[in-house]
Amino acid sequence: MTTSSILGRRTVLQTGGALAATAALARTSAAGEFSYIDAHSHLWSPDRKHYPLAPGAKEENVQPKGFDIGTFFSITGPEGVGRVVAIGHTMHFASDATYLIDLLKARPGQVAVQAYLDPMAPGAPERMLQLKAQGVKAFRVVLLTPWKEYLPEQHPLMQVYQTAAMNRMAICPLTNPDWLPQLDRLSEMFPATTVVIDHIARIGVDGFGQTPPVPGTIKPGDVANLAKLARHPLTHVKLSAYYALGRRTPPYDDMLPMIHELIGAFGPERLMWGSDSPYQWAEGQGYRASISLIRDRLDVTVADREWLLRKTAERVYFS
Repeated sequence: MTTSSILGRRTVLQTGGALAATAALARTSAAGEFSYIDAHSHLWSPDRKHYPLAPGAKEENVQPKGFDIGTFFSITGPEGVGRVVAIGHTMHFASDATYLIDLLKARPGQVAVQAYLDPMAPGAPERMLQLKAQGVKAFRVVLLTPWKEYLPEQHPLMQVYQTAAMNRMAICPLTNPDWLPQLDRLSEMFPATTVVIDHIARIGVDGFGQTPPVPGTIKPGDVANLAKLARHPLTHVKLSAYYALGRRTPPYDDMLPMIHELIGAFGPERLMWGSDSPYQWAEGQGYRASISLIRDRLDVTVADREWLLRKTAERVYFS
């Protein structure tokens, strides 16, 4: 996802975040385990001494310079969000999860981590076990190259799925709709693997980033292919990244028919809301608009809303 046009007020956020976060955390801690969970936010520190950039990354390309936990909760607290699934900022920090693991230690019960994993890297299963020992329970794998054919059974991704199944860890693919048949096959081969598909499998992302902006297309066939994965009891979907999907314009009502179809297929117990902050804060978007789609505009029962905003993510990432 692009980092352009993010946080026009980031200077205010970075300098004033710590003080605002103190008040916000006081409000959310009162809600305790009943506060909402943002199941997807990228977090990184501006402290390059303790959390340096990856080799080859350039400081001038990191925008904003930092998006830390205090800044996050200073904005999310008033919306009722008191917990977060933290995602690494891989475009500048690669697979380094040091900051996220430090958050786990500093804020037990308030932060869960979805660490980046390159399934093609040597020793990927061993890295999964090393990070699990430090509290990490979920791993993002990026599958964005055009899908052409089913992966061979000896492909390294198979080992990753198997390791996750044997150790009660989740695999979280960042993928496009053309990969859905492969994900279906993987879950058929490894039915004990918990899977969480990020960003609604990016259905409707076409045209994102073009100038002038081009609305994305939510294709019924793509939605049907995603709904088909509901046949696997351990497959889940994140309802997230509205700024990049479909019309990409608040209040995002064009997302509602697809979300209702996914609720019909998966049930609310296997869907979870996430913001994809700070990218969701791009100009003309906003955090409140993201959570409001599920909290205020989606026509579901109170019980179903609790699953979408809290209980599903709680079961997958915090139990």
